[in-house]
Amino acid sequence: MHQFKITEAEAGQRLDRFLTKYLNNTTRTNVFKLIRKKLVRINGVRAKENQMLNIDDLLEIKLHPNAVLEMMKEEDETQVSRSLNVEIVYEDDEILVVNKPSGLLTHPDKTEYKKTLTTYVQNYLRSSWTKTFKPACIQRLDKNTSGIVIFGKTYSALKKYNAFMRERKIEKYYQCVVHGNIDKAGEIKGYLAKNMDKNIVRLQKHQDATHTKFVHTKYRPIEQKKNYTLLEVELLTGRSHQIRASLAFIGSPIVGDTKYNGRKIKGITTQILHAWRSCVDGREFICENPEIKQFWDKL
Repeated sequence: MHQFKITEAEAGQRLDRFLTKYLNNTTRTNVFKLIRKKLVRINGVRAKENQMLNIDDLLEIKLHPNAVLEMMKEEDETQVSRSLNVEIVYEDDEILVVNKPSGLLTHPDKTEYKKTLTTYVQNYLRSSWTKTFKPACIQRLDKNTSGIVIFGKTYSALKKYNAFMRERKIEKYYQCVVHGNIDKAGEIKGYLAKNMDKNIVRLQKHQDATHTKFVHTKYRPIEQKKNYTLLEVELLTGRSHQIRASLAFIGSPIVGDTKYNGRKIKGITTQILHAWRSCVDGREFICENPEIKQFWDKL
């Protein structure tokens, strides 16, 4: 029999989801089989798939310890760097706030697994790992968008800040340079429809299908120069490509964003968009982008 005492890092999770991570070298189907065959108990009582785990619960798996270990993938200690080659904006016991550079994926995908912001941060925070938890980001940025990303260092912190995100208690502000002169603040509301084949979204005023998602964006001009405007943009909803599609919709696409009608400019290879300020839980995190200042000063 294998026994495991639930700590704060594991509490608050459903049993089936916890076991899928804990026994991470087996399938979800096998995890359900263990539970349904009465091989999993909590505090001596037969467990259910949707049962919530509490601190100090005693989890028992009625298999030979070696069988359990075979279901658990050994941690790979190779090629793990404890250094973090991105700027740290803020760090405490709960969160790590970093400045993601343009050109770096937030999460691994089918094109890149190792060289991503999440991989770098998880390696840096290796001491925060448990058998079922690795530090994870609260929000994400497009590959070519730079700026502030917040990571939860513990499971409880991740739950707390994810709740802040769902309840819209995290204020997110971006800076960008757009084509055209915008002389007053405004807001953009609409529905995003995604073209999966082209990985592009389109903003429309009315919802015409169940797969469209409502978006709300506010903007404020900071300065104007030579038919360009330096904008501060606030996200009230957080959808993929929301800012880019919204600004293109009002006829002021982001400089360098040729995917959303931005004109080609010599020396600019991607959108000039930076997540520069976040406010949450009574704190403000600020990270300026020198590339925006450099472009603006040269106009």
